[in-house]
Amino acid sequence: MRTNMLLRGVGIVVGLVLIAGAFVLAYVITPNYLVRLPDDTDAKRSYTGSFRTLLDAQEVAKGNLVTAVKRDVPLAVERTVKVEETSGDTALVSDSRTTTAAGNPVEKTDWRYAVDRKTLQPAGHPANWTVVDARGLTVSWPFGAKKKTYTGWRPETGTTTPLTYVRTESKSGVDTYVYEAHLPATRITDSQVLAGLPPAVPQATLASVAQLGPLPPATKQQLAALLPTLGNPVPLSYTLESADTFWIEPETGIVIDTKRSQQRVAGVVAPGNGAFLPLLPVSDVVYQQTPGSVKAAADDAEDGHDAIVLVGTILPIVAGVVGALLIAAALLIRRRRPRGTPTPAADA
Repeated sequence: MRTNMLLRGVGIVVGLVLIAGAFVLAYVITPNYLVRLPDDTDAKRSYTGSFRTLLDAQEVAKGNLVTAVKRDVPLAVERTVKVEETSGDTALVSDSRTTTAAGNPVEKTDWRYAVDRKTLQPAGHPANWTVVDARGLTVSWPFGAKKKTYTGWRPETGTTTPLTYVRTESKSGVDTYVYEAHLPATRITDSQVLAGLPPAVPQATLASVAQLGPLPPATKQQLAALLPTLGNPVPLSYTLESADTFWIEPETGIVIDTKRSQQRVAGVVAPGNGAFLPLLPVSDVVYQQTPGSVKAAADDAEDGHDAIVLVGTILPIVAGVVGALLIAAALLIRRRRPRGTPTPAADA
């Protein structure tokens, strides 16, 4: 009898422990350790494409606009997204990019964001962190991405743009949600980007553009009227216009692939009303992640997805079922009577 009671007690205790473990795996371990941006994140991605047109800053500075425009120049971008530090559910993430044209550096940026480690949205952060005051998604999509429109941050312009879900598509063997973003021509305000662009041109150069350049007649007239008010050299402003496509693994929010088409245009700002007059195409680029980077991102997404499914679903189910079976089996163990114990007589 004592053996049966011991077995019953052990079965119930082990069963309860397994059921409790299932809840811990599903509702503690998974959301707090798996469904959040890892503190060792260090994702490197490569992109290739071409500058369909590219304005040579050195030639512009010399006033040689005719020879300044290059065409079909090979382009490469190296990007690293790295978690620099964490504070609870907030991560300090750096987004570093280096762009080269035919092997020559043309732009280098390093933006830092404080993001919620689960939603990837901007989050409160320690006072000693220096970050971009961003709005919307910056470095990736949230865990458990939905088929909906998100808000994305454009660091070059300091503005936001809708990230619109458009379809589901397989990419490198991974089921992805595809989002598109369209940014209309918007003034570039980021100091790092502007540092790689010609800040001004001689007034005489723009005067020749107003007379001989390939501008619409109305634009030539506007430029000719503005020139006397712009100083010498003439300060330049820039706009960015883009159409981008992103392939996202929804469970982990990892970006599997990215394709971008972007145009930058130089122009002048009219004194008084601040109207922007577009004049010269600075760059017209198309680029996409390399096959190797797509494969690396797909591998990362599959590893993350498998870990979430295993720890968050499969193991809790197995532990819960085994625990319930153990408890049921323990309750079915009968108490045996000692030998020689008489059976109670039935009532008369």
